[in-house]
Amino acid sequence: MRLLLALLLLASLAFGQGLEEQLRQAEALKRARAAEAARVQAELRNLDRRTQELRRALARTNRELTQLAREIQKLNARIEALRAEIARLERELEQKSRALEARKGELAKLLDLLWRGRASGALPVVRATSFTELAVKNRWLAALGAAELRLVQAVKHEAEALASLKRKREALLKELERAAAERQAKERRLKARQRELKRLLADLDRHQKSQAIKLAELQQAQAQLEAEIERLQKALEEERRARQRALEVPRELVGELLFPVAGGRILRRYGREGSDFEWIKAPRPGAPVRAAAAGQVFAVVYYGNVGWTVMLQHSNRLFTQYVNLQQPLVSTGDHVEQGEIIGYLGGGALIPPDVLWFRVAIWKNGRFYYVDPDPYF
Repeated sequence: MRLLLALLLLASLAFGQGLEEQLRQAEALKRARAAEAARVQAELRNLDRRTQELRRALARTNRELTQLAREIQKLNARIEALRAEIARLERELEQKSRALEARKGELAKLLDLLWRGRASGALPVVRATSFTELAVKNRWLAALGAAELRLVQAVKHEAEALASLKRKREALLKELERAAAERQAKERRLKARQRELKRLLADLDRHQKSQAIKLAELQQAQAQLEAEIERLQKALEEERRARQRALEVPRELVGELLFPVAGGRILRRYGREGSDFEWIKAPRPGAPVRAAAAGQVFAVVYYGNVGWTVMLQHSNRLFTQYVNLQQPLVSTGDHVEQGEIIGYLGGGALIPPDVLWFRVAIWKNGRFYYVDPDPYF
């Protein structure tokens, strides 16, 4: 019988019961969802920051494209003007070339008339009645030939100048066309970058909307869970009250229990957050724990996370329980006096070394019922 009760005690520590377990699970789920909501909010902030960066990059790209379009427009205008000027120079050069060829032909004819005297139109010129007249006419023809030669040379020089200017204009045209081609290539690259930025922004926008929906769903689920936790807490409190009302509280030790930790104080009262324990904070870690009343050691149990547990029986129905002890100073079956030290705090991994979990248990109908210990102090 004693072994069975000890097993019940261990089970109550390890697994909890009914509404209490539901409440613990709901609170654990609430914490998990809160962590997930915080993660989604952080991701949304990162997405917003990334979106702002991409929008700034897109704005810079748009400005560069606008500036580049203006430059290309100006270059194209200069290229068209140069092409028009080169066409004009080609026409003038063609005219000068024809004039030069005509002048060369006339000069050739004149020289032929002067030196060979074959053309009949030149006979009156070369015939003279005296040597003086011949010399005069010869000088006149020579001067006419020299003037014609100078004119031909002037036309030639002008044609060469036009050709030189045309070459310079063509070289400048090639440079402008190269610059325009480079800017057009840069424009294509910028437009590709613009399309990529727009695609990334669209992806981010879809992801942001998805995460915002997820966050809204999490917040809605969290609100529902909080309502469920509140319902469970109320149901648990009502269950405890009903249990208290149904129990015949033993009167023999009411107001007689000694506070189990000298100089301690209540850190968390019975029933807080669904707990059956009253948490008592000691003045220091490893403080001694004393028996609240005289009785017999009913059970000594070790559970890794909460350390050693000692349960004392004070009457047929009334028991006290002490959790988070180091190796107890008592064994099952020992008799203890009120105030006798049964162990020291600090045996559990999950409980601070200066905290005692204490509760009062009533045995009824084949099970333990845990009640508020305050009326027994």
